[in-house]
Amino acid sequence: MTASRTNWLLIILLFVVGLFAAAQFAKIALTLDALNAVYSGSALPFAVSALSVAGILFGVTAGMIVAQFGPRRVLLCALAAASLLSILQAFLPSFQVFMALRLVEGFSHLALVVAAPTLMAALSSRRDVSVSMGLWGTFFGVGFAGAAAVIPLLDGAAQVYGAHGIFGSILLAMLWLLLPRGVARGRWEGNVWARHVAIYTNPRLVAPALGFLWHTMMFLGLLTFLPSVLGDWTGPLLPLLALIGTFGAGWLARWITPRTVLLAGFAATVAGLLLALVAPMPLQVWVVLAVFVVIGLVPGASFASVPALNGDPADQARANGAIAQLGNIGTATSTPLFAAVVAFDFEGLALAAVAVSGIGFVFVWLIHRKIANSA
Repeated sequence: MTASRTNWLLIILLFVVGLFAAAQFAKIALTLDALNAVYSGSALPFAVSALSVAGILFGVTAGMIVAQFGPRRVLLCALAAASLLSILQAFLPSFQVFMALRLVEGFSHLALVVAAPTLMAALSSRRDVSVSMGLWGTFFGVGFAGAAAVIPLLDGAAQVYGAHGIFGSILLAMLWLLLPRGVARGRWEGNVWARHVAIYTNPRLVAPALGFLWHTMMFLGLLTFLPSVLGDWTGPLLPLLALIGTFGAGWLARWITPRTVLLAGFAATVAGLLLALVAPMPLQVWVVLAVFVVIGLVPGASFASVPALNGDPADQARANGAIAQLGNIGTATSTPLFAAVVAFDFEGLALAAVAVSGIGFVFVWLIHRKIANSA
């Protein structure tokens, strides 16, 4: 279900919710040095990854909850909880309490990243829905970059977390007033394990998540290790170039099916990295920079696939839950995978990315072939 006319004000506000959700990661990652002065110990970096635990375990369950209670209600409750948790973190309680707050915050993050794109699709016209989903696909990179620009202006970790909580409270007030009621709701489907099986055996629901899984498995690893072999100056450029491709995928999907954009993104990534492997050293880095634009096509096309394959908002919520779950699995496995091959310098990283992209291409092609055969 889509709107007859796109509500761009609400689309932008919901995208800002995505920036708030990205900052749930960035506010800790970018204040680790300050936290070291408060909490000593090697467990501190787990305060960043603690947010992913909920997504890995309960991504599909979140989709079921959004389908049952409606994305508006879930989004507003998640914003309220996330804002309160961030304000509590600003008091810098004991490390055990701080970690508990982060684990609970993971559930609010998961609810936000499932409910917000579901609402964006419902508030977009058929012509604009792919653009909205392409915009949503950029939320993490834009949010992380925005947090990196704002956090140095604030005075310490406590002020950062307090400001994040106030930011969420303002968003909550605005969306409480502006978000329309009545977006279609489904019903609670009972047995959670049975619903996992039902979603992961439904090609229309799982297809967008499959593309996103292989992207996240490759993307985070390359962002982490490529600058050390290509030059530190490439670090800020790589995610920005990927954002061009991600938003561009939404525009392309107005005229080309998201499936085609997705397959083209994987295929062009393989071709580009193989070209970079044989390119002369001065040219190699520029080829890689160009490849990052096409790498960015994959998440944009994955999110655009959700409404393209699923017209019912409840099904879109379920598909977004699968994206959240498989995406978190991808990010959790990415860094260890690429850490194992970085000893082989650029060749190791590139060949690992080629392998992951090639597998992604095959999985996406097979699942869409199954969809076509069942139509």
